Amino acid sequence: MHLNRRGLLSLVCAACLVSVGAAAAAGDATADRTAVDKAHEGFLAAMRANDCTALLRQLADDAVFVPPNEPNAAGKTAIRRWCEAAFRDAKTAGVTVSDRGVTVAADWAIEHGKFDWSLTPLAGGAPFHVQGSFVAIWHRQPDGSWKLTRDIWNSSQPAAR
Repeated sequence: MHLNRRGLLSLVCAACLVSVGAAAAAGDATADRTAVDKAHEGFLAAMRANDCTALLRQLADDAVFVPPNEPNAAGKTAIRRWCEAAFRDAKTAGVTVSDRGVTVAADWAIEHGKFDWSLTPLAGGAPFHVQGSFVAIWHRQPDGSWKLTRDIWNSSQPAAR
């Protein structure tokens, strides 16, 4: 293959553009991951504060919760009912997430991991833990924010018999 000076210059320019494009995409991916992490922390802060209104601010309008051993809660109205019932019976003493992974692809992010949710019954009794795994799907909104659109979790504890 024979390249003249103009061909070599074109090849070098093309390589530079590809390199700049890849760096920009990596920068966008880092910014997206940071934004999803911030939204995740906002969700956890709302849980820790037992604040349904703050929790709903983290959700897309068409969000769906899929809790274990309960019907799905589709839409913010149903999720508010689920949240208020959950916080009416017990208050969050703490919630932690481990083994968390996040994959961002364009306007979508898939998050998965394990959780440990510590609760204190309001009617009295010993505090208890709910432990399990989750998958959450985040979607970038038209305003650029990331909102939770699907949240499914299970319990890793044995079912009551």
